[in-house]
Amino acid sequence: MSAALLRNNKKCNQLEDDRESCLHVLTWTALRCSKHKCLEGDSSTFLRAFDEQYETADGVKGGDLKKGFLLGRDIPRMVKFDRRPQLDKLIKELTEAFAVRYEEPPSTEQINQLQRLRAKGLTDEELGNDSVVLNYEKRMAFLKSPDWLVHTFRRYLDADPWPLSDKAQRQSIGTGSSKKRAREQDKLEVRIHGAKSQRRSDSSGSRSQS
Repeated sequence: MSAALLRNNKKCNQLEDDRESCLHVLTWTALRCSKHKCLEGDSSTFLRAFDEQYETADGVKGGDLKKGFLLGRDIPRMVKFDRRPQLDKLIKELTEAFAVRYEEPPSTEQINQLQRLRAKGLTDEELGNDSVVLNYEKRMAFLKSPDWLVHTFRRYLDADPWPLSDKAQRQSIGTGSSKKRAREQDKLEVRIHGAKSQRRSDSSGSRSQS
């Protein structure tokens, strides 16, 4: 789930939230299932962001760590995946893209400055990235582009080099990870075990009596 949704219980889900969630799912899966090196600390430092929750007057919230990691570009800066340079680049590009959602928007003075420049006859093309306002608006609009995310993933999937055998390799969480993930995993395993037992019972046609 996006940091924006987690931090505001009254916020309506938007396309950008769903797309940001793709980055978080990718990052969590990569940290848990791909060999990597953390330049600072262990992976539990980053995995805490996906389990963060705290009580407020408006209910349970989270997302502060996700927001911080996006603004600081912490994960692509500190984590390098083993023999997966395209994965490194993909996470870096997506982090950079979604960080704009949590950056300070242009000030009133910056907006007024753009209007003054336009009044002098300068076009947006001439101003380009020199304009803070135009750059911000361009980055925000980019997130809404219909096929941007799919094309971004496809570009990296089609690029070389990817390992020929890219199998999942479960990574340890570390002692500093949130206990919530372990509790939820225990509940899931209990449910899965119960479902398997029920299927075996159904297939036999009867239950043994103890």
